[in-house]
Amino acid sequence: MENPLVAALVAVAVLALVLTRQLRERPVAGRGFTLPLVLSALGFLTLVQAHPPVTALGVGLAAVELAVVAGFGVLRGRSVQLFVKDGVPYQRGSARTVALWVLTVGVRIGLGVLAAALGAGALTEATLLLSLGISLAVQALVVQQRVAGWARIDG
Repeated sequence: MENPLVAALVAVAVLALVLTRQLRERPVAGRGFTLPLVLSALGFLTLVQAHPPVTALGVGLAAVELAVVAGFGVLRGRSVQLFVKDGVPYQRGSARTVALWVLTVGVRIGLGVLAAALGAGALTEATLLLSLGISLAVQALVVQQRVAGWARIDG
């Protein structure tokens, strides 16, 4: 996926799917890491194939971006509503989850614009799918930890 436009379109489609799925009531399952791992792998592959110019500034901005989207993953994971239905933990995203997704995307775009203005745009463009995968993985991890905390309290 060397074309940044293709990566962006894939990211938009995946984000629409993720948002739709997160707003539905569904069981908290251990499979919550499949999509984030696939996106992270695709993102890493895209980064390797793109051969963007690597500068200290670009690496720094990419690191900041990944840290920021991971932070938003934590916040979204905490915003997900958890409840028990028929003895099974369920989850459903809230209005706060959607607002945090909007902020995640807005900050990601803002960092991309900043990187482009500073001459490091190619590297941050190449990390789009990687950052989405990491953000989703962190969110899933937080949800899993919250549910695991219930088991420790009950056990």
